[in-house]
Amino acid sequence: MATSARIVVADAGPLIALGRLDALRLLPALFAEIQVTATVLAECAARPGFIDAQRIELAVRDGWLKPCADQFETPSGRLDPGEASAIARALEIEAGLLLDDRAAVVYARALGLKVIGTLGVLVLAKRCGEIERVAPLIGQLQAGGHYLGPSAIHAALHAAGEAAN
Repeated sequence: MATSARIVVADAGPLIALGRLDALRLLPALFAEIQVTATVLAECAARPGFIDAQRIELAVRDGWLKPCADQFETPSGRLDPGEASAIARALEIEAGLLLDDRAAVVYARALGLKVIGTLGVLVLAKRCGEIERVAPLIGQLQAGGHYLGPSAIHAALHAAGEAAN
């Protein structure tokens, strides 16, 4: 059962990160609907041999990760095509946005969108009882080469009640 009636539009970064963690299942547990544009899906599928791409494809086949059309009318040219399409779609349907790139997050928030990133999903999942701890998952992301800023890690651990005092 979704803990939020919120619809979110996902960018590739968080889907790939959650796919690497084998934690994509958290999304339908936390959100009523997760949409992904054709451009974002293409970015996710660009490395078909990678486990994250396979898990994302499976989520689409299972029907809970919902492909949708691209909309390119609003976003800035400084965004990559996936970010631009996700932001435009979220604006069009008044949805939340699952997005990690700092510049894109700042831009999306300036447009009035509600944004949650990979770390925010993990914190929300812990608060909703979907996972026990955030710290080990952050460690797995870092070990896999996913860059996470020290302040973002500290904020996530603090929000999850796992910060060292």
